[in-house]
Amino acid sequence: MTDDTPSFESASIAAVLAQRSREDRRALLDELVVMLAEVVPGVKVERALLRRHVKSIQLPLGGFIYELQRRADDSFEASRLQEVRGVVIRRDRLEIDAFLTELGLALDVELRRTERGRDALREWLK
Repeated sequence: MTDDTPSFESASIAAVLAQRSREDRRALLDELVVMLAEVVPGVKVERALLRRHVKSIQLPLGGFIYELQRRADDSFEASRLQEVRGVVIRRDRLEIDAFLTELGLALDVELRRTERGRDALREWLK
């Protein structure tokens, strides 16, 4: 009998994000917020007024800001922003799969860097 839950040591966040985005994209944004809001410094979350679901998240990682926005039709718009001295000088729109891969790699580096991040990653993979 095999265990489908990836171990912390072997898990690639990019692979987990890709798998979960295929399963339920609407839940993916909410999961990211829960996991990252307390771990990654500078995360910005925008919620809808009525249902309080997550509308967008901005994650500053590795010299970029990764932005994922949920549209009214529940599709996503993904971007990578380059910021210099508080001013966005470039915005690259990305396909959702490419965005999740790049975000996953950046999160891998960031979360494995700190004990708090490793604990959050372990909990998320359960």
